Amino acid sequence: MEQKKMNTSEIVYRTIEEKIFNKEWTPGMKIASENQLSQELGVSRMSVREAIEKMVALNVLTKKQGGGTFVNELSPSIYLNSLIPMLLFDNDNLLDVLEFREVIEVDSARLCAERCDEETIGVLESCYQIMCDNNNKSPEFSNADYQFHMEIAKGTKNSLIIKVNSILTDIWKFQQKEINRYLGPSGGVQEHKKILDAIKARDSELAALFMKRHIERTYNEIFTIKAREESEENQ
Repeated sequence: MEQKKMNTSEIVYRTIEEKIFNKEWTPGMKIASENQLSQELGVSRMSVREAIEKMVALNVLTKKQGGGTFVNELSPSIYLNSLIPMLLFDNDNLLDVLEFREVIEVDSARLCAERCDEETIGVLESCYQIMCDNNNKSPEFSNADYQFHMEIAKGTKNSLIIKVNSILTDIWKFQQKEINRYLGPSGGVQEHKKILDAIKARDSELAALFMKRHIERTYNEIFTIKAREESEENQ
């Protein structure tokens, strides 16, 4: 019975999504009522309500007390909300996460150097200083390291890059702790200094190069450690 309810709710969700993406329902438009959708689709009002509440949570729709439900203006970042269910992979898949980070963070560093403001640079300097002051205290170092990379994403001024990093927050934080567990907290201090200095100098290509080297070095060292661990386990 529960499985059937979930299926009908998904049908309603996909129907609403299609109407919006096909521009049958446009931004600012009031959508059909729960009763109308229930009759149109041959499903219960509960299924309709569940689908609408999900779209409200994802900021696709807005409910107004006593006024109905309306379509929001869809910024590019909203489309990425559908990625959330796909991102529930194993947290310990560290090498895959590092590969993904290289794909997006190299160009993030490039764009940040080109577009960021002085406030961003100030936050990056603060994060770097915390890393220097806490290089033997893993939790503090990890948090500052994580914030450093998040601030670079914000500095790109690109809504999609910012949204991706926001969605992946929990994975990023866990991964940073894992990196420090494997390599110790102080390995990336100088690499972060080079990235920071390149961004401050507005040298986009150098910022991208130093970010690439930073992630590649981390990947290679962890790959070597994991390979040795697997070899020891198989002996």
